[in-house]
Amino acid sequence: MQHRLRNKFNDFANHDATAGIMMLIFTVIALAYQNSPYAYDYRAWLNTLTGFVFGNFELIKPLILWINDGIITIFFFSIGLELKHEFMEGQLANKKNILLPAAAALGGMVTPALVFTLFNYGDPFIMRGWAIPTATDAAFSVAILLLLGSRVPSSLKIFLLSLAIFDDVGAIVVIALFYTSQLSTLALAGAGIAIVFLALLNFFHINRKSIYCVVGIFLWFTILKSGVHATLAGIITAFFIPLKKNNGQPLVHEIYDKLKGWIALFILPLFVFANAGIDLQGMDLSMITSNVSLGILLGLFLGKQWGVFIFALICIKCKLAPMPQGANYRQLYGVCILTGIGFTMSMFIDGLAYSGSPIFNYADSLAILLGSLASGVIGYLFLRFFAGNAAKDGPSAKPNPAPAQESTLAENPADAKIEEKTAASVTA
Repeated sequence: MQHRLRNKFNDFANHDATAGIMMLIFTVIALAYQNSPYAYDYRAWLNTLTGFVFGNFELIKPLILWINDGIITIFFFSIGLELKHEFMEGQLANKKNILLPAAAALGGMVTPALVFTLFNYGDPFIMRGWAIPTATDAAFSVAILLLLGSRVPSSLKIFLLSLAIFDDVGAIVVIALFYTSQLSTLALAGAGIAIVFLALLNFFHINRKSIYCVVGIFLWFTILKSGVHATLAGIITAFFIPLKKNNGQPLVHEIYDKLKGWIALFILPLFVFANAGIDLQGMDLSMITSNVSLGILLGLFLGKQWGVFIFALICIKCKLAPMPQGANYRQLYGVCILTGIGFTMSMFIDGLAYSGSPIFNYADSLAILLGSLASGVIGYLFLRFFAGNAAKDGPSAKPNPAPAQESTLAENPADAKIEEKTAASVTA
């Protein structure tokens, strides 16, 4: 009995829909706390100073910064592991599978940024938030697709996951280039030493995870002090971990597999709980219809779906890439609507852009929630009731000239197991 319960818990923790479900639950909890008599305790807890002291050295920060600069780095580390696998052995190792999701991801960044700029051009401070509506929360969007089950072809699930990978790459580049404060030469030199050490570990194919952990923590600290956002340490460390052990067993997947449950059940819910607590009591219509709110909300809900679909359509019509196998244009557009679920990544960039300050009275955070909610609900309803069957549309009836390459990692992190998990998921 105990063994069976443990297996069911592990299955739940590692299911692709779990992170989205947990984040939704903790969003509701955070909103309830912030708008209850316990709001002061909620904010006081987030601003509790904590850290460590070693001799004359001390690193003391509010708890919310430890979450947003520290714990969330583990999530970015897992993204780095997934990126490395996908580009070396997974779906994106085949160049034929790269163009469509890459172009769609580019459109999903350019168009929302233009929508935001249209509402806020001329105000340099507000324009710091141009990247807020450009992000896609893969956990939520994939969770919704899984709820639709066999109504959505597995090729579109792979398309969304591949698009999310390129979206993550774009977010990493944006954070590195546009959300870097005044740089510290000394700290950057320390980060450079750590990166060289990681490169040597990779070159000599060192498999000891503890060594990478120690060097990764040192890299995180130096990047934190350098002025570059500390989450980049997670991505960099992941890139230098060997894909396989010396005996040929997968190493990147082993680490990712062990982290996935922690990320779904603890790290992402904690991040959402710390950042989704929006004070709704002082809200009025003028806040929601302010330029910054409209730029974010419409950027997510309209800019993302238009940009992703238009760029994907151009690729397909120009025969640069095939339509995902078994899919029609309506189903493709429905998936494009789901890319407007920015949520955690949008909140993360919002914190970087406006330094986590409630300068807009949380109207910016509310706009993220509303834009993401609209994209999720309408995307689900569109795919559920209006997308139709693949066989009814011309392009879907044709065999895909470039079938997707199956991932060599059947267990996780993305595409290879998506069909198996879909069969076991809840269908609406």
